[in-house]
Amino acid sequence: MTPSFSAKMPRTTAPETIDLEFAVENALAIAEDIDGPDVFVTTDGPKIVLSGWLATEEEIDRAGKIAATICGIARVDNQIVRG
Repeated sequence: MTPSFSAKMPRTTAPETIDLEFAVENALAIAEDIDGPDVFVTTDGPKIVLSGWLATEEEIDRAGKIAATICGIARVDNQIVRG
């Protein structure tokens, strides 16, 4: 029997992590009240880390709330600074 070319190759990063990062990045990018390109989304174990800079405290809080709606408040480390 020959191997199938449709077999999935192993991934080096868990799919859930990649999907979660993408979901948060996408939500921030489409939010009209946040300048998404200045926010970076990474994972640190089971939590999402937001970093980068935004113009106002309101934007920073809103970015954290958006991320929390996707992955849960206990899983968000909002390190965005005002700048």
